[in-house]
Amino acid sequence: MQAVFRDGRLLVAERETAAPCRVSHAIRPSHRREMTFENPLKEACPMNSQTSPPPSSCPDEAAVRALYQQMMDAWNEGSGEAYAAQFAEDGELIGFDGTHFRGRQEIAPFHQRLFDTHLKGTRLGGQVTGVRFLSPNVALMHAVGGTVMGGKSTPSAQRDSLQTLVATKSGSTWSLAAFHNTRVRPIVRHAADTFVWILSDRLWKVLRPRS
Repeated sequence: MQAVFRDGRLLVAERETAAPCRVSHAIRPSHRREMTFENPLKEACPMNSQTSPPPSSCPDEAAVRALYQQMMDAWNEGSGEAYAAQFAEDGELIGFDGTHFRGRQEIAPFHQRLFDTHLKGTRLGGQVTGVRFLSPNVALMHAVGGTVMGGKSTPSAQRDSLQTLVATKSGSTWSLAAFHNTRVRPIVRHAADTFVWILSDRLWKVLRPRS
C-alpha cells in the first residue's frame, strides 16, 4: 500500500503482491481508492513508537525498514549519535523547516541539542507506508510520523509529518543516503488552526538550536 496526498485528500493505492525485492512495483490505477484526509497518522499509523514492520520475505526490504525503526528508537533514547548512525557518512537530512544537514557530523550534534532542550522527553512514532527498490542497491521508502510531546500521551497534530527516505546498500549494509521530512500543512477549514501553525513555525525559527 502506498499513501499519496492530492488536493488535501489521502489517496491509497493498493498493488498486487510482487516477487521479493522486485525493483519495479507497478501501481494499478484501477485499484486506487480515495479516503477523506484528516490526520495521516489516524488512517495510516497507530501511534506506537514500537510499531513493528510487517513480515518481509526479502532480507533487504527488512533491513531498509529497520533503519526507520532504529531512527525512532534513537530519538526516544535521546541519542543524537545513534540517530545519525542510521545515515551513511555523507547522508543528508532536510528538516521540516527546510534546514539542510550534510553528513553525520552535522546531523548528530544538532539533534543532540534538540534532545537535550526543546525535544527533551518527546517520543517519536511512525510507520513505513511503502518500500520500492529503484535498483538492487537503492531503495525508496515512504513513512508517516508524529511526535508525542513530553508529559503527553497522544501525538501533536501540529507535528504530523510525511517522510521520504532513500537508502543505499554498500557491501551488505544498508544506510540512509537522504531523508526529507515534510510537516503536514493541508488547507484547513478553521482560521484558528492556521494561526497556531503559523505562530509555532515562527517561534521555531527564533528558538531552534543553531547548527
